[in-house]
Amino acid sequence: MSVLPSPSPRRVIHVQNRDRLRRAIQDAAERYSAAGYFPCACVRVFDAQETLAVACVGGVDEHAVFDVASLTKIATTAQILRLIADGRLSLDTPLGQALPALDADPFLRERCGNIPLRRLLTHTSTLPAWYPFYARGCEDFVTALGAALRQTAPASGVVYSDLNFMLLGKVIERVRDKPLDRCLAEDLVAPLGLGRMTYLPDPALPIVPSSYGNSIEERMCRDRGIAFDGFRPTDRPVVGEANDGNCHYYFHGVSGHAGIFADAAAYERLCRYFMTASEPLLIQAQSEQPGSPGRGLGLQTGVAYPHGCGHTGFTGTGIYFSRERGIGVVSMTNRLYYRHDNPNATGDFRRVLHEIALAYTEG
Repeated sequence: MSVLPSPSPRRVIHVQNRDRLRRAIQDAAERYSAAGYFPCACVRVFDAQETLAVACVGGVDEHAVFDVASLTKIATTAQILRLIADGRLSLDTPLGQALPALDADPFLRERCGNIPLRRLLTHTSTLPAWYPFYARGCEDFVTALGAALRQTAPASGVVYSDLNFMLLGKVIERVRDKPLDRCLAEDLVAPLGLGRMTYLPDPALPIVPSSYGNSIEERMCRDRGIAFDGFRPTDRPVVGEANDGNCHYYFHGVSGHAGIFADAAAYERLCRYFMTASEPLLIQAQSEQPGSPGRGLGLQTGVAYPHGCGHTGFTGTGIYFSRERGIGVVSMTNRLYYRHDNPNATGDFRRVLHEIALAYTEG
């Protein structure tokens, strides 16, 4: 297993260069917003010690709260890794041992009981990418999971799966014996001083709308011949409710794969937690894992994350940080907040931001 180097020693970025950095990311955000990639955005560039630049567009400021979608998985990852570091779990703990309710069902015991937690974190679990659990009505999760897995053959290789992190969220709840939203608040946000990061956000917060209804998921269900008549209307902004259908309709806003609302500063602090960690497991998480191309433990690696790692969220959010180069970027957008269901992907925007950050802080 390769070990990432320690964070780079602190480099003094002169005020003039910081101003150029801020203008560069501001210009990028304005250009991509004007081109229809997103109505609103907040971007933060930082090193291992402090914030270097902040840029916002679309009438929001740096305190804006976004539905981070799958960036929730990074908070779930951090909680799982802390439980492993504390000896409460291990990367090799079988899923059936971590969740005995699965082993109580013969089919689930055979299908997924022996999957180690590391394979959930690296998306090599054999589980399918997605399933609309909300179409099962009020059916309990174990029963609904069995129904979903009976309809899909085991996958091979890396398959990015929401189900992996739904299950990891359930593992956290069982080990900690409390609901996942309390686990997040008490076991991660408070001890790490993350600030504004929560499930089920207070409506009084400056929450950015994420979309109009769930038209994309409606199409996904239609394409699979799955009926669900409870979708939110597509003429109403989704504000303060999880955009993700499974999280909102089935898990009531709290799940290991989606549902967190946060400002960009909270994810900057979470990234810095990984960047400055001395624990071997947290360092290991940032490297590609054996047999899992493009995947660390919960984190993604590859060309989109030069010299580092990161993750994205379906609503248009992303994180990137490089322990080696001592630099990171959080980009929060609401790319789905248009009245059509063909939004632009924000990969190009994130790539530009990462290149800008590296260019202005190297040397």
